[in-house]
Amino acid sequence: MASSDLLPREDLVALLETAGQLATEADQARLADAILTRACQMTNSPDGSVLLFDPDRGGLFFAAAKGEKGPSLLENWGEYSSQRVPVAGSKAGLVYTTGVTILEQRLDDDTDHFKGVDEQTSRTSQSMICAALEVGGTRIGAIQILNKPGPYTDRDLALLEQFAVQAAAAIKNSRRLRELAAHMGLYARDLGGDLLGLLTEPARREDISVMFADMRGFTQLCQSQEDPAHTQAIVNDLLTMLAEQVLTHGGVVNKFLGDAVLAFFRTVNGPKQAVRCAFGMLERFESLRQRWGKSSNQDLDYLDLGIGIATDRVALGAFGSASVRDFTAIGTAVNRASAFEHAARNGHRVLVDRRTWDGARELIADHDEPERFELRKPDQGVGIVYWKYHLKRLKPDLVVRVFISHSHLDRVYVEREVTHNLKQYGIETWYSNTDLIPGENYIETIQAGLLRSDWFVVIVSARSVASDWVRAEVRTAFSDARLKDRIIPIVIDDTSPALLHNELATVHPVFADKGDGAGKAIYEALRARTAQLRS
Repeated sequence: MASSDLLPREDLVALLETAGQLATEADQARLADAILTRACQMTNSPDGSVLLFDPDRGGLFFAAAKGEKGPSLLENWGEYSSQRVPVAGSKAGLVYTTGVTILEQRLDDDTDHFKGVDEQTSRTSQSMICAALEVGGTRIGAIQILNKPGPYTDRDLALLEQFAVQAAAAIKNSRRLRELAAHMGLYARDLGGDLLGLLTEPARREDISVMFADMRGFTQLCQSQEDPAHTQAIVNDLLTMLAEQVLTHGGVVNKFLGDAVLAFFRTVNGPKQAVRCAFGMLERFESLRQRWGKSSNQDLDYLDLGIGIATDRVALGAFGSASVRDFTAIGTAVNRASAFEHAARNGHRVLVDRRTWDGARELIADHDEPERFELRKPDQGVGIVYWKYHLKRLKPDLVVRVFISHSHLDRVYVEREVTHNLKQYGIETWYSNTDLIPGENYIETIQAGLLRSDWFVVIVSARSVASDWVRAEVRTAFSDARLKDRIIPIVIDDTSPALLHNELATVHPVFADKGDGAGKAIYEALRARTAQLRS
């Protein structure tokens, strides 16, 4: 008997109405949230989640989460977090792997239930139905509802299985739309608002900040590398980092041009977003270059980044024929940003025009005096003169991400006294994985998390000293040229930081007794160290 045969007519009507609503939603996050909201309402479940498989990381992330701890789950285990729910050892992973729906009336004593999420959110799951998200013979994740006041029924199970069918099809369609938009030159975290309309509507005039970022030394790299696969891996690392920084700072990735990226920042804060993005790229490039050097016989110090930014009015939209269209911007700002990027070399890494300077000048700690810059075509006798600004350093800015290294036994302390308080200061935190995913290279996993972070904070305790995982994180942080001066130990008991790593003995720690809250102390330490490093 099909699961839909167990549903009364009113439930089937509600499912049809929901399917119609979902068909018009293109953004994956809002789509997953809409699906989950309806599923929880119809089954009287206070908690629920949609988890999708991440093939790059080999685990599941929360695409939507409902309940008291929903925001925490999305922040710490969402698509852009450093954590993944392991496929092995979790109910959702089992359902994703087998495709078999699970109904459990009690989970507190279930040894197969992954406790990492419960421990981090300080909320224990009591009961659950979990169904696979599958479309066209391919499973993409799982949907689960939890903690209904009474026992879950066959009707609840049938409803969730039908929601799973709708959800899988809708998410697949939204992914296809996202991929189509990306291939047309529109790659952004959120495709809501007017973004998708730009692909079909007439081009519009709009003030934006245009950025070109390009790697210096790529030609030499290609000529000297004997293994094309190694060169490809370097380019993939570079473009991934550049794109992630653009998305993190609210921009749109428009094109990859060999080893370069073209990006737009559309808001009134576009100049500030673009400038912050540029310096974020420069910082993370140092870590990448160091990583590449470890797998190469060459000295790769000749590799560098050059970035050009221009702010002006452009024509923004999809250009081309009815069948072949390309989303982009047309205007002198594009030419100017490209010319600045080409000129950004020999120690001049970030060059911007006057409007970008005016919009972001409050962020700048050091710059050269503006210079005249003539832009003209090769056959043009007289060019147009612009002002070019060379940006050297930003002012201390604590809108940062902090990698929190800690033993899972200290997680309750970290959640209550560290991450919650840091959030009040606008500081994002990134967690290490609570469990290794089978077959995963843990050093690469740590490096990937560190690459997304600006600072490394390690919780020093007797429990962290006993953790091989924490030790590995600390060793990897000290081996990263960008982060080795951005490590702050937080001592929460009588343990010496030197027991974790001998170099920690030379770093002034923050002493935070339990119950006092380490958030403010870490914030003050970050401010002081940021000012010191940038002075």
